[in-house]
Amino acid sequence: MTDAPTPRRKLPLEAFTDCWYVPGETSIVDLIHPDDGLTLHCSENETQIRERCPLAERMAFEEAWNLADAAGAARYKRDVSEVAEAQFTDALNVLPPVGWTTRNGVESFRISERLWGNLTDIYARLGDRYFKLTDDIRLPAATIAERVAAFAAANPIPQEWPSDAPRRDSETDMRLRGSSSAAHGPKPGETS
Repeated sequence: MTDAPTPRRKLPLEAFTDCWYVPGETSIVDLIHPDDGLTLHCSENETQIRERCPLAERMAFEEAWNLADAAGAARYKRDVSEVAEAQFTDALNVLPPVGWTTRNGVESFRISERLWGNLTDIYARLGDRYFKLTDDIRLPAATIAERVAAFAAANPIPQEWPSDAPRRDSETDMRLRGSSSAAHGPKPGETS
């Protein structure tokens, strides 16, 4: 007759109060089973864990969860930045937008897929400028508008072109918009 190991009790998640965690990471290495002190999924002891993850620390599961969540938020949360119109349009057309609205002259919407927890990409338009930030999907539209307006005010579009940049005159701009005067001859497809 062999001495078979006693099977572990199946416990609810709340019973696992300790775990192994590497500070700064966004995931927990493994939970610790309260019956035998070995890890839940790999049945490793402290020596084995330290061989595999030398920076792992034993700590309360709730503390590790909060640290992992903070690491994820730090990794993904981003302040307002300016993006191209094409990026704004692509984001608008990828998935149905969440909270698509206009507040204080700023049109904004959120991407329905989350990057981490409640963090998602948020796009905004102010006039003919386009912006992106990554923040809580529940961020009020008025707050988005305030942050975008503050960013736009702090980062104005240069009014003067660099001296080596190509320039167009006002007549060329009018022709490109399709409102040139008849003095310049017929438009393509017209006869003179």
